Amino acid sequence: MKRVFRLFPPRRQTTKEKQIAECYARSPEGRIIVRLRLSSPAALLVPFEGFPPHFGSDAATSPVLNLSKDFVDYLFARLAELGDESLLLQINLPAATVNPPAPDCSADLLQTAIQRYFTYLEAVRREDLQKLAWDAALLGLLGATALGLSVFLEARNANIDVGMGWLLLSQGVTVFGWLTLWEALANVLWHWRPLYQQLRMCQRIQLAQLELAAQ
Repeated sequence: MKRVFRLFPPRRQTTKEKQIAECYARSPEGRIIVRLRLSSPAALLVPFEGFPPHFGSDAATSPVLNLSKDFVDYLFARLAELGDESLLLQINLPAATVNPPAPDCSADLLQTAIQRYFTYLEAVRREDLQKLAWDAALLGLLGATALGLSVFLEARNANIDVGMGWLLLSQGVTVFGWLTLWEALANVLWHWRPLYQQLRMCQRIQLAQLELAAQ
């Protein structure tokens, strides 16, 4: 259990994160306000995407729309420096778009687009983690098998006089086994962390509130 605790420590807000969080404005509910400036609601999406008719009328059946990569990267950067703070996404749009509101401009519509995309991205990251765990298990098994074979070959080479080919084969199997085990260990100790962090960020963004404001 102590080893598991070291690999998966409880998330605590660091002093740096606390200092950065103090630089942000907060809503009356205590949520940190992350301001986003868009030229139009469509700027939330990648080029050539658009809000289909009746989008958001039923969140359960609304399609997943691709969000702008710059928008996603910006949110991830903000969440990485804010720790586990709860968020309020404040989207600033031109006043002509907000007052009076355009047909495709509402907080519910934009929140549905954001939540649907990050729900999809969370599922993708979860599949990536499962694949990483499966790869680590296979690599570990393959490495252990290769090292077991190398031990057998070393014992055989010690008992009988063998040629250079068998010696090279034995050394090659040993190197292959250690390299494979190291890759499995790297997956277990390090490679899963960025994927898990993005998964947690996707969950937090889905819980974030959203409001519109005029520029």
